Parts: sequence; structure tokens; C-alpha cells
Amino acid sequence: MLVDESFGVTSDGCYQLTRVHHHDSRVIRIRIRRDFYSHQSSAVAEVLTPELTWTELAHLLPVHWHHATPYRTGNPEPLEPLADQLLTRALAILTT
Repeated sequence: MLVDESFGVTSDGCYQLTRVHHHDSRVIRIRIRRDFYSHQSSAVAEVLTPELTWTELAHLLPVHWHHATPYRTGNPEPLEPLADQLLTRALAILTT
């Protein structure tokens, strides 16, 4: 269940999407940052540990998605499919 979402754009055109989901007793965070340069972009799924730290579960390399996203945007729509894909991968890992 999605419990929080934030989207932001920086002055230099970078944009980022963060989503927090609750699944059973787990908290999963999806973070996607789309920078002008692909090597500075990232897309990760993390789980909150009992020690209240984030542990990475899955990531998508920018080479697989950066070119398919626009240079600038004012909404999270271009990153939503990536967020969904990361959530699916994280849930598969956690339910194994």
C-alpha cells in the first residue's frame, strides 16, 4: 500500500521521485533520481530494517532507463513505471 509520495525538480532540471509503501510489516522505499547525466542518475528499492536503517534490495541501472525519460518534466509520470518495476522486484525478494 502506497503511504507517501514526493516529487521534486531542481533548478538545473534534475527530478526525483520517492515513494514509501507498507507491505505486511515491511516498509519499502523507492527512490529514483533522473539527472542530466546518466551516471549521476539512480533508481533503487530499499527496505527499512529493525535497526531503522535502509537496506538496498534492488536497483535499475540508468543505462536501461535514462534515455527513455525526458530531460525535464514537471510531474512524476515518466518515473512511475520505474517505481512500479522496482516495487515488484522488491516484493518478489521479500516474499521469497
